[in-house]
Amino acid sequence: MADVKAYDFSDERVDLGSGVTLPKSWRARVSGEQGVPGTITVRVEWDARLGRTAVVFAALEREAEGVDITSQVLREVRTHWIMTMSALDAVTVDVGTAEGDKLDRIPVRGYLSRVLAQKEREPLESLHTAIAVYRVATAISFPPLKLVADTLQISQSTATRLMSRARDSGLAPDIRIQEPRRAPAVDPYNPGGPFGPAAPHAGPTQPGGPSIGL
Repeated sequence: MADVKAYDFSDERVDLGSGVTLPKSWRARVSGEQGVPGTITVRVEWDARLGRTAVVFAALEREAEGVDITSQVLREVRTHWIMTMSALDAVTVDVGTAEGDKLDRIPVRGYLSRVLAQKEREPLESLHTAIAVYRVATAISFPPLKLVADTLQISQSTATRLMSRARDSGLAPDIRIQEPRRAPAVDPYNPGGPFGPAAPHAGPTQPGGPSIGL
């Protein structure tokens, strides 16, 4: 199994709103990737023009003599997957505490699992939660509407209506109602683990789900 290590985090952080922040840049090192006989290193940066994170550098160092880095080997390097996996360690969300006057900064994977476990929300709470999850998706370079739908356990059409409402009301004018990329093969609620009934994963989006008052 591939081992992803994020490191060299920039001290400068980008604030996306809703408590979602991320380092302006970081690096990730990957070993054990199937079909890739070497160590992969990538550098990830926040790209203001794209409005999301992007890989700006990628390199592959062979593991030993007798190995040749060919174009076929390079095609096995999953840069988007590496970026998203490392972002799960780099991106954080500030959430309220029981005291009410303090904030805890927690990793994205913990935040998404927490949201996934909550079954009932008031309509306004659903709207603000959807905005936060959308911004998380932007930070980890995951299709935003899919992440909103799966995490809030609603249909993608409902997620689209929520985000349109958030943009049109002025709560989140930065939101783009589109899916700019295919989701990488990452379970954001249980990264590195298998899909299964015991895993904290919502599974494919289904019509219906918890009521959010739309």
